[in-house]
Amino acid sequence: MAKRAKKRTDLTRKQIARSKKAQREQRMVIIGLVVVSVAIVAVLGLGLYYEYVAKPASPVAVVDGVPIRTDTYQEMVRYRRFLTFNYIANLQAQKAQLDPTNESSQFLAQYLQQSIDEAQRQMITLDTQVLEDLIDDELIRREAAKNGLSVTEREVDDTIQREMARGAGFVTAPDATATAAAAVEATATAAFFTPTPLPTATPTLTVTEAISSTTPIPTVPPAPLPTPHVMTEGEFLERYKMMLDTLRQEAGLSEADYRRIVETTLLYSKLQDLFASQVPTTGEQVHARHILVETEEEAQNALARLKAGEDFASVAKELSIDEATLEDGGDLGWFPRGVMATEFEDAAFALQPGETSDIVQTSFGYHIIQVEERDPNRELEPYLLEQRQASALSEWLEEHRQSEAVERYWSSDKVSPAAVEQ
Repeated sequence: MAKRAKKRTDLTRKQIARSKKAQREQRMVIIGLVVVSVAIVAVLGLGLYYEYVAKPASPVAVVDGVPIRTDTYQEMVRYRRFLTFNYIANLQAQKAQLDPTNESSQFLAQYLQQSIDEAQRQMITLDTQVLEDLIDDELIRREAAKNGLSVTEREVDDTIQREMARGAGFVTAPDATATAAAAVEATATAAFFTPTPLPTATPTLTVTEAISSTTPIPTVPPAPLPTPHVMTEGEFLERYKMMLDTLRQEAGLSEADYRRIVETTLLYSKLQDLFASQVPTTGEQVHARHILVETEEEAQNALARLKAGEDFASVAKELSIDEATLEDGGDLGWFPRGVMATEFEDAAFALQPGETSDIVQTSFGYHIIQVEERDPNRELEPYLLEQRQASALSEWLEEHRQSEAVERYWSSDKVSPAAVEQ
């Protein structure tokens, strides 16, 4: 018997409308889920982009239109913290080796502890100091380029090898860049391998030396080192690799980063030499005497005796408390501008030969000044010329780092947590 065909049932209009509505609602739900998912991904993506791309690339400072990236700054903070910790550990190790019962060792231990304390104080401002140093680096690079100064790869290679050898107690053959060796004493190699020289007693400054802003600071000769032997290429490569591995692990510094630090330091040295060569060797100077007393009343009495006609040198020998010039009747010799305390200098250069000042107060007491001679273009004393040459670049940097060409965007959140926690 044949099967009976199924009867076809057509949907009503109401059922069709309901079906289409359900399909539309389903599509809307799917679209909504897709939109929400895309939004979540976009937010996460933007967050990741800001954290790992935009934020590291944002400038911590801009120097004449050239940005200093935040990630570069953070890298240098980690590097400088590592060097400082290494330096402190070096000092502490030397201090631990001293005999506390020995008088000389006690003095050296005190000196080392002062150095440790100073390094720890510097750590407080290290984050902002790194910013200023990076600004200086960019200023140096731009000024060096303007003056046609550059550093070759060979100079960087030779300097690194020489510093590695010096720090490790080896020697290398002399080469054409030997004069640049001292330029990298602040680089990582010295921090890794060079012991801190121990001091001898520092002489006390006289009043005359103290009021002079260019008085040479007593230096401490380093202790003699044992006779080194020549470092082989293999020894250099081994120590160099060890240093780079340490820098990479502790500070995130690559070899290219380290070479750039050395390059910048050599540029600084070359620019320093250029600026030093441009310092004038002559200048306006006066030859003067002075009487220094502790109180204004004593100064008034001295001035009254001078006005009464007494000899300036005789009064100085009797009353002045400046032991350095006492026997010479207060004779200070010749000096240019920029040497003495500001108040003292302003009064001295306002006088003509034979004239005597009124009472001049400085932080050292009360002065009476007499100018004996003036010379508008006298040769500078060698030590003054050397000091002006040594400070020429640092003074230029101080002026330019405060110029409108330098914009700072530093804030505490620019310092990475890793750098703070080191």
